[in-house]
Amino acid sequence: MHRPLIFICIIYFIISCNTRQQQPSTVSKPVEVSEAINCYRYINNKDTVMLKTISVNGYITGTLVYNFYEKDKNKGTIQGKMTGDLLVADYTFNAEGMESVRQVAFKKTGTAFIEGYGDIKTINDKAIFKNIDSLDFSHSPVLSEIDCEK
Repeated sequence: MHRPLIFICIIYFIISCNTRQQQPSTVSKPVEVSEAINCYRYINNKDTVMLKTISVNGYITGTLVYNFYEKDKNKGTIQGKMTGDLLVADYTFNAEGMESVRQVAFKKTGTAFIEGYGDIKTINDKAIFKNIDSLDFSHSPVLSEIDCEK
């Protein structure tokens, strides 16, 4: 009586060993990286603001320079993100021999950027906006797109 049971178990074992588990194909697709470099500038008399953005899949890095007549020049880097038409970034710069970090916001309008201003608070030595949604873009210079210097 045990012979048929043993025979069935051996057949089951042989079949299960010969049946391979089909794994789904894991062919990797190349990752598409969308990169764009753009430059923007505002000039009025002796005042200049320069913004260079390097956009990689919505994340922005670059440089920002404020050169206002008879004021200290600020030059530094930005790191942030585009959300809709709003660029919000950390601006790390040197002024009067000290490194500082403050949040900046620029609204994209066509091929230009307009800087937003609003109430700020300081957290961990970094100046940030109290409320991004209440920024004022109406009294800011317009940074027009220009060709980037090579």
